Amino acid sequence: MIDRLVRVLSSFDPDHPSLSTEELSARAQLPKSTAYRLINDMMRHDLLQRDPCGRIRIGVGMWELSNRASDAVELASLARPHMTSLHDFVGENTQLGILREREVLFVERMSKPSAVVHRSRTAGRLPAHASSCGLVLLAHAPRHVREAYLRGPLAAFTEHTTTDPTILRRMLQTIRTYHRAELVGHIDEGTTGIAVPVFDGSGLTIAGLGVVVDSERNVGMPAIMQALRTASAGITQDLIAQGARASE
Repeated sequence: MIDRLVRVLSSFDPDHPSLSTEELSARAQLPKSTAYRLINDMMRHDLLQRDPCGRIRIGVGMWELSNRASDAVELASLARPHMTSLHDFVGENTQLGILREREVLFVERMSKPSAVVHRSRTAGRLPAHASSCGLVLLAHAPRHVREAYLRGPLAAFTEHTTTDPTILRRMLQTIRTYHRAELVGHIDEGTTGIAVPVFDGSGLTIAGLGVVVDSERNVGMPAIMQALRTASAGITQDLIAQGARASE
C-alpha cells in the first residue's frame, strides 16, 4: 500500500502539477480501479484535491505534513533572509539545494520575471553532475558517495555538460579545494551556474547555495562570488546561533 501511495504522489512533478485520473493511473503504473480508490481515499485526507477543471493536484494536507517535517524546510526558512539579499544583488535566479541520492533537490528558489530561464524550481530536482549546486554537494560528500555517483549514468543536457567520469573527478577535486563551482551552459545554453557550500556549525556541508545568471548579462563574477560567500556565511552563523539556543 505504501508503495502505491508513493507512486501516486511521485507522479506529480513541476511539469505535471495536475493530472487526470487516467494520466495518474498510467504514470503511477496502477490499474484504473486501484488508482480511483486510492485517489478517493487520499482526497478524504486532503492529500489530493481536484482543481476547478476536475484535474487532480497535490492537496493542502501534503503541504501541512511537509511543513511539520524535514530539516530542509527549517533550513530554507533560516536561509531565506540571506537569499533575499543575494537575490536583490544578483537580480537573477537564486537557489538552495540539498543532495538526495543522485539529484540535487531545491528546497528554496527565488527568481524575477526578467531572470534568465532556468530549469530548477522549488521542490524540483536536477542531476547533481549538471548543476553547480549539485557539484558543490558532491565535491564535499564522502569519497564513496562521489565514486558511486561517477559509476552511474551521466546524462548530457547540452554539449557543455560534463559526462566523462575522469574529468568530473578532477572538477570535484578543484571544487573541494576552492569551495566553489562554476558551470557555463551545462543545463541551459547561455546560462552560468555558480555555487558555494553552506556549512553547519561542525564544518559539514549541508547545502549548496547558488545563482544562475545570463552568461552575457551579470554583475561580474568577483562580485557574485563575494555575495554568495557572504550569504553562505550568514546562513552558517544563524545555524550556529540556532543550535546554541536549542541547547540552552
